Amino acid sequence: MKFLPDEIVLHIISYLEPPDLVKLQYVSRQFLSLARDNNVWKQLCFEHSIAERRRRRLQLSSDMDPRLAELIRAADSITGAFSTAGHNSSAPSVETQAENKVIKRRKALLANWDPTYPGEKVNFYQDFIQRHAPHSISWFQSAKHGHQDDNLHHEATGAGILFDDSGLADKLVAPLEDGSISIWDAAGSHERQGKMIARTSVGLLPNKGSDLDYGTRVRQSQAIMTETGAVECVSIDSRQKKGFFAVRNVLNEVDLSTLQVVSRTPYPFAITALSEARHPTPMTVGCNWTLHLHDTRKRNRPPQPSSPVHCELIGGAASPSTSFSRLQTGDFGGHVSLSQPGALSILHLPTTREWDGNGDIWVAGRFTSFLNFDRRFFPRLRGTVHSGARLSCLTSIPHPFISSSSSAPASALDAKSTPGHTLIAAGEYKGKGSLELYGLSPDPARSITSSDSRTTRNPLACYQNRQTASSSKLLSVAPHGTRLVFADGDGCLKWVERDGSTPVRQFNINDTPAPPPHAEAPHAETFAANSASPSPPRALALPSEDIVNKILPTISASSPSAAADDVPLGRDNLVIWTGDGRLGMVGFGIGRQGAFDGDAWEGRAEEEGEMRARERERLYGSEMRRALEMQARELRWLGGYGL
Repeated sequence: MKFLPDEIVLHIISYLEPPDLVKLQYVSRQFLSLARDNNVWKQLCFEHSIAERRRRRLQLSSDMDPRLAELIRAADSITGAFSTAGHNSSAPSVETQAENKVIKRRKALLANWDPTYPGEKVNFYQDFIQRHAPHSISWFQSAKHGHQDDNLHHEATGAGILFDDSGLADKLVAPLEDGSISIWDAAGSHERQGKMIARTSVGLLPNKGSDLDYGTRVRQSQAIMTETGAVECVSIDSRQKKGFFAVRNVLNEVDLSTLQVVSRTPYPFAITALSEARHPTPMTVGCNWTLHLHDTRKRNRPPQPSSPVHCELIGGAASPSTSFSRLQTGDFGGHVSLSQPGALSILHLPTTREWDGNGDIWVAGRFTSFLNFDRRFFPRLRGTVHSGARLSCLTSIPHPFISSSSSAPASALDAKSTPGHTLIAAGEYKGKGSLELYGLSPDPARSITSSDSRTTRNPLACYQNRQTASSSKLLSVAPHGTRLVFADGDGCLKWVERDGSTPVRQFNINDTPAPPPHAEAPHAETFAANSASPSPPRALALPSEDIVNKILPTISASSPSAAADDVPLGRDNLVIWTGDGRLGMVGFGIGRQGAFDGDAWEGRAEEEGEMRARERERLYGSEMRRALEMQARELRWLGGYGL
């Protein structure tokens, strides 16, 4: 076959199943390149999708009906018997026409399924692995204190990712309940992925110094760090290598290179949400009753104990009205006063004009409407969009929203070519999970307008999945490749297509068996061909049902280089922060840069500690031996003098 053109070889291997295509990659470099052809794997993603399998199953069930098959044969025979068309030797045959019809039908179905947008680069080989490969969860090394026999550990109270210059996850940064900050290797450099590489002293964030004893520092720090319980309490600026940590009503700015606190900025109320930190754009800080802009370029003066911060709410919590017409009561020190508490998530829409700091700000929380601000006119409220749900998380993708009504290939392509963004929200509506998508586009017919909430009734501009998303509250949502992934209150991670309803795969983190220590990970290209396979049995049951508080993609959405199709295999994963304070990484097709085991690092640390202890014992024994021998020589020398 090495003498055949590549086009013919591609046509031949297109009939192979995914496991056979993977084995073919080991034959030669030519077959490695051909067996990873993007169009071949795109076709395989379509054929193995749940929607296409459902369509084929319905078609097969109809073909198995003998009465329907008899009617189809009768109709075909009647059509051929009463044909009035003249004979045309150049016309295609019946078989050719049927084949052309099948090809056209297949192309139309593929175009309707295609999740990509014009200009978007997608590696469908990696996409297939993420859709159908066996999943695994690798837990980062535990943050332990004290003697190894005490088994003391401290839970993470938040999480953030420090990205490298290429937009890939480099370090995982998390505050702990003892007030310290820990950093783990999330990139797998020097074969230490999942290992804790740095940690600050206890009580750094709550400002509990060494003037207190260790036990008091730990107890007071735990009380302070766990008081608010905010999920969006960590924001990492990968450009300046800085981290922002919210503790009660204080925003701590930390230099991640030195792990020292640069500044502490107090706010009038407890901080409940932080936006992304991306220099030089100012951050948006959400408190329980107010919203603020935090400019990192402005030098903050240290707070004076004698002059506490005062804030007066006009039309605040005492007002029984739930109308959002009075969400902003004026510019009192450059902040927004909320008529209802609970801002839980803040989203900055990407903009190409970062130098002037302009852009949209969207705020969601326990109230049932989105708040929209323009940073140029902050704190003036631009408008609101009524949702009806109490939202936990906000995110976006830099592509327009495509409704289910745009089913024709021409209309779908026209809608995808329109510039815009899709606002994605996850929350709870009447006790059930709510996954909501809103279009933000220059085209008024395909966009919502925050100044007029009635436009959200336009089916071309929004979609709300409150039926099949989840039976419990949705806690977090994030884009993952050509799909969306969200977590619910039952501990499930679910992937859906970008339409917000078509399922792709799901699993529960409590049903995932932990890998045995020092087990050899399977190769990266080994995967199951059917994503509908049953979940693995619960091999190691956890003592309590855990949930996922936050999902962090390991590829930066703001980096254009990382969004291309040249992302290395095994790097497009998800970091999760659970309700029990654990940090893990969800991967698929684990291999060379595959699963890591935090317990293995604990075991290695214990082995290293035991080796150091044995070395100290050996050195101590040799020193004592030399001391005793010297003492014996001195006694013999003195004995010669009769002493």
